[in-house]
Amino acid sequence: MSERNQEFLEFYQENRIQDQLKFYRDRRDLFDRATGQGLAISATLLGFAAAVSALAGTTVGWVKVWSALAAILPAMSTALAAYIALYAFEQQSKIYGDARRAVLAASRPLPDLTPPQGQGDPTPEENIAEFVKRVEGALRQEQGQWGQLTSQIQISDQTKQ
Repeated sequence: MSERNQEFLEFYQENRIQDQLKFYRDRRDLFDRATGQGLAISATLLGFAAAVSALAGTTVGWVKVWSALAAILPAMSTALAAYIALYAFEQQSKIYGDARRAVLAASRPLPDLTPPQGQGDPTPEENIAEFVKRVEGALRQEQGQWGQLTSQIQISDQTKQ
């Protein structure tokens, strides 16, 4: 086994694969949190809207304020839900999760670095080249998914018009 091949493989795993996997995980977590936070705030706004709507129907306290809030809070909740849908947080999280799984699958098994036993066996360099091609192919697939997401957003925007 060539020390150069081993060094390249370690470098590629650490600086390309592991770095990209960490990026995907961090982005997926970020979008998952954003979705959860947005939905929690939207639900809270709707809860307050229900409470002030009940108060608006009574003569308790500031009736005009309750009536105004009963109209404003559902609108704010709807605007927040539209914002979440516009930025497609859930779809983006899914894309990053799928890309992470694809890169993990493509990076296994590691290439065989032992010298070829027979004439038809691939060399360690050929094994490494095939490994890199598999991983880079998985990374290119992730780029293609962004085009699909963009076209889905554009299609849904056009259907509303």
